[in-house]
Amino acid sequence: MEKSGPKANPAKTFLSFLISVIVLTGWILFLNWLFNKYTDQAYFNWFLKSGTIISIATSFLALVWQGLDEQKGLLSWHPGYFLTSCFALLSVFFSVVAANLSGPLDGLKKRAEESVSIIEVLWDAAFALVMHLVMAVFVLGWLLIIAPLFYLVTLITGAPARRSMRDTGKKVIIKEEEFKTTIKEQSTSEETPKGWINVSFGERPFALTNALNAAVLFLVEILITRI
Repeated sequence: MEKSGPKANPAKTFLSFLISVIVLTGWILFLNWLFNKYTDQAYFNWFLKSGTIISIATSFLALVWQGLDEQKGLLSWHPGYFLTSCFALLSVFFSVVAANLSGPLDGLKKRAEESVSIIEVLWDAAFALVMHLVMAVFVLGWLLIIAPLFYLVTLITGAPARRSMRDTGKKVIIKEEEFKTTIKEQSTSEETPKGWINVSFGERPFALTNALNAAVLFLVEILITRI
């Protein structure tokens, strides 16, 4: 999400932008070198061929952590905000993992309405560790391998979500009743009435952009195959 302080220094803003562009460019070139050396294909080709799978995997990440929609920096056109959000995502994820894995025997503190055995607690503790390792590999893989080109793709596909997040002044709300759906346009400055649902693009920006990523990469993959 593009935001800066009220007295942002233009020189510092440009410098941070330039440094983040250099970092992302170097990151992409390094990945391209690794892919050429160890997989006999360019990083760009791998990304395009795996675009649909990558988008599905990213959707899974969003489902695992619903708060991902709040990381609007992941959709920013500014590479500095994007990189900051990537590392924030990594930090929050491992903090959640650490909290979840701490005190493996805490589950023995029974609730009045529930009986928990030592076997259940130890079983869940063991497989929680395994699943957390799987998620850690998945998240690290997404951030280290997918994220750089994800940024480039969302420069295009993230436009609708960024416009909505930037506040165009209008939002669409709906109210569902029996056999009837009412659609209404409302100013974003107004509070959504009780019983109504805000369905504007800005409500689920990451999910919207990821769906567009899947569609665009799928079309590009088809065009490349036919050419």
